[in-house]
Amino acid sequence: MLDIKWAKRGVLVSVIAILIITVLEFPPPIGFETRPQGDVSMLWLILFLAILITEIAALPLIFKRPLLGARFAICAGVLNILQIFADQLYLMQPEVAPLSYNLLEYSVGVIALILIYFAWKVHKSKYIPL
Repeated sequence: MLDIKWAKRGVLVSVIAILIITVLEFPPPIGFETRPQGDVSMLWLILFLAILITEIAALPLIFKRPLLGARFAICAGVLNILQIFADQLYLMQPEVAPLSYNLLEYSVGVIALILIYFAWKVHKSKYIPL
């Protein structure tokens, strides 16, 4: 059985890893995104801000208010996976992503699944039925 303390740390490490990879997904000189940014959908910006806000909000909440923090972390993980699907379906940008960007995007998907797992463990351990 996974201890609650380790599950919280797992959430923390997962969110930090996703944020680092997200920075690598930016256009050069910071990241690996080589597609032109002029055709980017406004949906991307809204989804990006929603993901960023939920991830950052989950960090302090997972330690101060674990139930609420776990909910934010689960939401952030799901939004990350939705963003990957939207990009792969060309809803975010009409051009095909290069392999390096796809690898970064898929690694975010794997870490998002890990984030959801750890957050679910925190949520189940702190769940109090009404």
